[in-house]
Amino acid sequence: MELRDFLKGEAIGTPEEEIDVRLVLAENAALKDEAAELKEQLAQLKKFVYGQKSEKTEVVLEGAEQISMFDEAEQESDINPKTLQTTEVKAHKRTKRTRDEIMADLPVEEVFHEVEDKTCDKCGSEMTVIGKEKIRDELVYVPARLFLRRHVAEVVKCTSCGMDESRDADLPDIEKCHIRTAEVPAPMIPHSFCSPELLAHIVYEKYCNAMPLYRLEKDFAAKGANISRTTMANWIIMAAQLWVKPVWEQMHRELVTSNVIHADETVVQVLNEPGKKAKTDSRMWVYCNGKMNDHSNILFEYQPTRNGDHASKFLGDYRGYLVCDGYDGYNKLKNAVRCGC
Repeated sequence: MELRDFLKGEAIGTPEEEIDVRLVLAENAALKDEAAELKEQLAQLKKFVYGQKSEKTEVVLEGAEQISMFDEAEQESDINPKTLQTTEVKAHKRTKRTRDEIMADLPVEEVFHEVEDKTCDKCGSEMTVIGKEKIRDELVYVPARLFLRRHVAEVVKCTSCGMDESRDADLPDIEKCHIRTAEVPAPMIPHSFCSPELLAHIVYEKYCNAMPLYRLEKDFAAKGANISRTTMANWIIMAAQLWVKPVWEQMHRELVTSNVIHADETVVQVLNEPGKKAKTDSRMWVYCNGKMNDHSNILFEYQPTRNGDHASKFLGDYRGYLVCDGYDGYNKLKNAVRCGC
């Protein structure tokens, strides 16, 4: 029987042939549904892999199996009685550091447990202390705490000023009861309640542990301090201008006096940058003095483009050796001696 005849409703052929055609059509419909579902999943995966992302992106797709959050310890752990004592490195064996060696520099707080009832349970006599025995060590974590450091200045006055006319005759501008207040260190950020310790914690969590400011805001709120993310962002910017930028500028002045400078630029993407799409490439330029110096001097400079004018402006009239790749933009440094990296 022809399939087109069956679709037209003309039953041509044996009943067995009609049954076979129905099975083929049913299987075809099931395969179409499966193909459509697979196409949808593929589109979602492409969007996840290649699409625009942020820290709030949902990483678990609908209908997909969530990545396990509870087997990290098992995967990372290396507990094995056969490998606890030694680790083989090439042609020799190196003994792993013991727990006591790892924690040797930590302060120790000893908790002494006394025997409450020193009456002998055999004869009833008073028992005598003969020593003490170490039972175990526990590594203790004390959560961070917030408190106010209140600066209070002492105020003093002179009760002699303006009281003796013979002494004050040559001092017509002298005031009675001269008052003076103790000097108090200026705040790290003017007109703010931010301490150096608090700012260091915010910067460390933000730039070392990649902690978003909105999560820090929630964490401080849970500890009883309502510090908005806007306030923390202002502190970071102000501290960068007041304390970091002068250090950066001094490092820049020292860098351009080096005999050899290495330079390179790498692609970065900046979200919500004015006048640019999120997928537009920007550049992070890096300059360093290499390993031929007493100390390392590495500077980063963000620029929205790869224009060679950025390197020329940064290094100015540099006349030393410039180690870089073959990018033509570095040719704008007319006096530098280019060296291939």
